[in-house]
Amino acid sequence: MERRRSVLLLPGQGAQRERMAAGLYGAREEFTAPMDEFFGRLGTTGERLRSAWLRPAPNPELDESAVAQPLLLAVGHALGRAVGTAAEPPALLLGHSVGELAAACLVGVFDPADIGALAAARSRALDGTDTGTGTGTGHGGMLAVAMPVEELTGELGGYGELGSPGELGGSGEFGSPGELGGYGELEGSAGGVVVAAELGGSGDGLVVAAAEPGGSGGGVAVAAVNGPRQTVLAGPREALAAVEQRLRDRGILVRALRSGHAFHSPAMEGAALRFGEALAGFGPRAPRAAAAGTVVSTRTGVALTAAQARDPHFWGGQLAAPVRYWPALRELLDTLGRRPGLLLLDGSADRSLSAPARHHPAVRDGASEVVPLLAVGRDAGGPADARVFAEALHRLGEQRDHTGDHTVVS
Repeated sequence: MERRRSVLLLPGQGAQRERMAAGLYGAREEFTAPMDEFFGRLGTTGERLRSAWLRPAPNPELDESAVAQPLLLAVGHALGRAVGTAAEPPALLLGHSVGELAAACLVGVFDPADIGALAAARSRALDGTDTGTGTGTGHGGMLAVAMPVEELTGELGGYGELGSPGELGGSGEFGSPGELGGYGELEGSAGGVVVAAELGGSGDGLVVAAAEPGGSGGGVAVAAVNGPRQTVLAGPREALAAVEQRLRDRGILVRALRSGHAFHSPAMEGAALRFGEALAGFGPRAPRAAAAGTVVSTRTGVALTAAQARDPHFWGGQLAAPVRYWPALRELLDTLGRRPGLLLLDGSADRSLSAPARHHPAVRDGASEVVPLLAVGRDAGGPADARVFAEALHRLGEQRDHTGDHTVVS
């Protein structure tokens, strides 16, 4: 019997929650040690981040990118370390936005000891970002919309069609596919994402083309495709508010995400270039041996290549490029969901990462399975986190015991 492959799902901005995974802190040494190392390397900034992380809701400070992004990076990395230490490293890693940077650290593209410095460099890159308003403040917003992306791009105007990952430079083993964190369970049908031109020499040509200023979109772009009925928009606040009102007037469900920046939109091009330049100093490498797991990039929708891993502007460019989370996850489920199946390890604090997968035929018929790593609701961030995490480890151990060590990799 072939073993199911484990897939670690890591969240990005918008999915941050007060005390996310905090119930593991002090309860699981495999999680606590990397978190303490992260905080310790940042000194007084680390102490401020620790305090913000452990503070119960409501905590508006978590809406600040300079707080949310480092914590998402650190928690995602620590969760992956904990799974790998207590059970085994996941076979595949799928990270949303900054979650993909955490995945890169887990497979050795970046040195885990540099996570604190990586987070600081990402925060510095956001300073002074031009939002297209001429203010240079870097402020913008993000909006989750319950609408198929094809319909939404037509509503905004000024967009092209999604190119296949192969056309965009992806060359992973999964072929071409067919919520920025906080993604939410919104109702609305599947699609692609907008096309764009190359950014910073990253070679994958994946930058959103926004509507012309003053046009129907006003600089608002499709930032992420998080599910068959989940699309995220980003852009300057005034333009985004106008689009939001128009959608609400049509009876379409929308929800503002916890972000003070217009991530994954043209507004972030300056920050993307600055971050890529900073990342060159960290010496990104090709991932370690296959035993460390394969990153399936939500920037390209396919497996990360060695050339992409070594390119600092591939990672920096994520700030301005749309997130292909659902196309990447759907491709995994379409191609590997039944041969022999997948264990989807949901590392989000609201289980939003696995929400779209639950409706996929491979999960509905039991060939693949969703395995939460953290508690949700009132139990989130408390002792129940450790219980849910232990249950996930037990599930991974059951599979190992039942099938031995003979994972088949195609």
